Amino acid sequence: MNLRSFIHAMAMMCASQALAQSASYQVELPQGHYDVPASQEFTTLVRINPVPAAGLFSYGIICTVEGNNGLTGIVAITPPSALAFDGVAGAGMRGVSSLTGKYTGKGSVDILLPQKNNHADSILGNLAIAGLPVGSYTLSLGIYNTLGPTESVFVDGQSRSLDPQITFGTATLTVADAPIVIPTGTITAVGAMTADRQTGLLIQKYDVRNTGTVGAVFRILVKNIPATSRVWNAHGMVGGVPYIDLPSLLAPNATTRITIEYWSQDRRAVPKPTFELIAASGSVVIPEGVASALKPRAIMTGGNVLLEFNSEKGKSYYIQYSGDFTTWKTSLPKVDGTGNRIQWIDNGSPKTESHPSSTSSRFYRILATQTAK
Repeated sequence: MNLRSFIHAMAMMCASQALAQSASYQVELPQGHYDVPASQEFTTLVRINPVPAAGLFSYGIICTVEGNNGLTGIVAITPPSALAFDGVAGAGMRGVSSLTGKYTGKGSVDILLPQKNNHADSILGNLAIAGLPVGSYTLSLGIYNTLGPTESVFVDGQSRSLDPQITFGTATLTVADAPIVIPTGTITAVGAMTADRQTGLLIQKYDVRNTGTVGAVFRILVKNIPATSRVWNAHGMVGGVPYIDLPSLLAPNATTRITIEYWSQDRRAVPKPTFELIAASGSVVIPEGVASALKPRAIMTGGNVLLEFNSEKGKSYYIQYSGDFTTWKTSLPKVDGTGNRIQWIDNGSPKTESHPSSTSSRFYRILATQTAK
């Protein structure tokens, strides 16, 4: 290489390094302003935008809450469980006295075996605040530094400090002394219950309508299910009653269509459930595990997407989906491994926020947890 070529290569390298250093990341709250009744817990996400290409090896966030009427009842920033927080014996989150209006979330990859992958999701945590007096507040994000001013808090997957490249967002919160409004809604069957030949399940579509005056994430209690039947895609049980949570908020007067899957020991015994709609918290599920890409096997009649994967008995699996490979959302319920190959069908809500045919692109990945819980 001659001198001119060497000088040109060095100039290109310096320019590339300068460009890399000038890259900026925003640790932020999704909205600039929030309103919440005094009787309701306030929750929101904390995220990084964009996600570092190599993921995050460690990070720490602090949220300061400043208001004109005092500070009480701060709950926490709860980091995702994709990392082992504060070392092997970490509790998953750390708190500073709620009286100061500060709460923190801090995480780092476990350097002992079994080693965990870098954090590669845009969501860094959930911020939850309860019990604030009526008034106006400012929420300010910043670096949660525990080892002194020389600590690099945000470190990417290649051990590079991102601290100088990160800016932190703020938001305002108004806590209003508003009357308690109970969400109301209806659920109506659409068409007849049919048998799915691919899965052997009984399929019924329903329209869920918000008849109230406030937006709500509805929890649908599915009652009067016979002992020989089961709500196959139930998210959980409350008092022995299976339930399904809508994956997103439903605005007043809006309607969304969902699919409920039933398993029946006797195909001639068609379930005839009744329903009760109540408000759910709409909290984000951030499971722990190792994620890997999952390619659809087929596009089925009606635009449903068929996925297939090998399973291990004793493990659980979460299907996650994204429209841009950046923000991943988790489908419920989880799938328990059987030791055999498992088929999973994306037929829209409540598994995913919308039917796959309604989006221009949808990508999938599977996240395997250590044990089926």
